[in-house]
Amino acid sequence: MVLTFTVLISGSLLPGLVGDSKSEEHTVEIRNLQFTPQELNVAPGDTIIWINHDFVPHTVTADNESWDSGLIKANGQWQLVVKEEMLTTYFCRYHPTMKAGFQIGQK
Repeated sequence: MVLTFTVLISGSLLPGLVGDSKSEEHTVEIRNLQFTPQELNVAPGDTIIWINHDFVPHTVTADNESWDSGLIKANGQWQLVVKEEMLTTYFCRYHPTMKAGFQIGQK
């Protein structure tokens, strides 16, 4: 006896697994009191993940304080989903000379 299974895969059934080109993930490393890269090109719906490789805590805070990560401990991380209307420049509350930003474009 031979059993045959048919598997149907649809992008609508498995979002993020098959052909989901709508959003991307971007990583910013926090290392040596710097955000790397300091500039990103993103689109609404993309996710930015900040990873703290330093031994001290940091924050990722919008220049106008409209969004804030709170404390990101050593080896910790925080993520943000990009919205079209958000401020794109940011700094660390504990180390104000640490600055970076992202550009919001269209896909």
